[in-house]
Order: sequence, then structure tokens, then C-alpha cells
Amino acid sequence: MNTPISVTPFINILVWVKRNANGGYDVTYQPAVPLVVQPDTVINYQIVDTYGENIIFSGLSVAPIEPKQISYAVSVSGKVLSANDANTYSGILSLNLQFTNPTRGETFTHDPQIRNEPQG
Repeated sequence: MNTPISVTPFINILVWVKRNANGGYDVTYQPAVPLVVQPDTVINYQIVDTYGENIIFSGLSVAPIEPKQISYAVSVSGKVLSANDANTYSGILSLNLQFTNPTRGETFTHDPQIRNEPQG
């Protein structure tokens, strides 16, 4: 008899990016700090509104670096960044989402968090 494998959990996060009066960008997430309780959770960040700007994802880095918790991929359109969270570490992970505005030739980062609470 084979042991059943649990279905991969997904957390979808909506992302709004708006150019501010100082020439930078304000970034809002919903939910703001996702809670991850299952192993190998997929967290999808999707840019849903840029208020007329051409903003895409261009990368990701994570702190703490060890233990390694996150691997990621960016969609062809650049509007979705999928992060796979091993969730073997209990605590807060600070992400540095990397964004690009190819029209303006600008890059910037923003630092949302993920709360890992492995169960079991």
C-alpha cells in the first residue's frame, strides 16, 4: 500500500504597484503577511494593477539565506512570481521582490514577509 501524497497548497497574493510623488513606487500586498503551515507551499505573487506603469517582476532574494526555504520562477509575462516554500523553518522570512519598469529603465525592490509555522 502506498502512502498518499498530500495536495500542494497554494497561497495567492495580489500585488498593487503605484508610482509615488517622489518618483519611487508604493507596493501593496493582499494578504500582507501570508501564514504558511504546510510543507512545499506555492506562493503566487500576481501584479494586478500598476496604475498605467509597465511594471514586471524580475527576481527574488530571501533572508535569512539559511536554511534554504524558497525557490522561485517568474512567468513569461513578468506579472506572476511563483515561490515554492519548503516550510521547514519556523519564523519570518523577509523577501526582496525585484521589480523592473522596462519603459523607464528602472529597477527597484520591495520587502514583504512570509510567516512560516510548520505543523507537526
